[in-house]
Amino acid sequence: MKLGLNLEFARSAELGVADAIKSAADAGYRRVEAYIYTPVQQPINSHLEVVTRTPYHHIHSSNSNAGELRALLESVDCSLSAVDAHCSLLLPQVGVPFLKGAIDFAAEVQCPFVVSDEGPLAVEWMDLDRSFDVMCFALEPVIAHAAERSVHYAMELHNALTARPEYLMKLLARFGPAELGVNFDTGNSFLAGNDPVDYLRQVAGRVVHVHVKDIPASQLHERGKVTGTRVGVAAGDGEVDLSGIVEVLREVEYRGVLSVECDTLDQAKRSLLYLQTLIDDSASAEYPSGD
Repeated sequence: MKLGLNLEFARSAELGVADAIKSAADAGYRRVEAYIYTPVQQPINSHLEVVTRTPYHHIHSSNSNAGELRALLESVDCSLSAVDAHCSLLLPQVGVPFLKGAIDFAAEVQCPFVVSDEGPLAVEWMDLDRSFDVMCFALEPVIAHAAERSVHYAMELHNALTARPEYLMKLLARFGPAELGVNFDTGNSFLAGNDPVDYLRQVAGRVVHVHVKDIPASQLHERGKVTGTRVGVAAGDGEVDLSGIVEVLREVEYRGVLSVECDTLDQAKRSLLYLQTLIDDSASAEYPSGD
């Protein structure tokens, strides 16, 4: 297992992507993960159009230079573990072009994974089963485009469908391992009311990337009422059984990245030390010294 850092810590510090990457490298991380925005302007009819906008993303695909980003990463001995391209698959006219744009940029910067989720459920008029069908319909062209660009698409559990193991398992039965992976989020699964360790056991064989998000006791009142949150506290400071998570991943010989999602650089530094100890302890348990 390798350790990485989601650049969301940079939001609270108001850092641009270059300074965020350099800060992550200085803190000891060699893998980073960034949120990417790709503009979409979708005509609805002769009178209406939908145009996306964003208040904050690390990368804007329309005005970011892939070559410069690759050079920056190389200069600090870092690589991108994934790009987060959260956009609703339940709005296919927006979600599909948004994700295709993110996949194109990921291919240009040689990033292996693009991560997204299904988006918020329109609970007023769409039930879970109908939403599932729409999600799968939207995923088909996204997955096909990812394969063409040699990028792997990974579904994050983050909203009403993927917060439920039965729907994520149903999705994984619909698309094969070469088509669809799982970005397992420890904090989102916990807040949704699941036992993250039990949930992980059900999908561990399909996990290609992990968000390590620890949830503080102050958020326990939200458990079962929400399906996720942007960031957590330093790994080890919250309520999630991260030791159990690492153990399940070790059992399936997971060799991917544990990407920390926290709010400050100080939390990121403490998370690195805590998680490295967990990984080392897990490896020691697998290969006892014999003393």
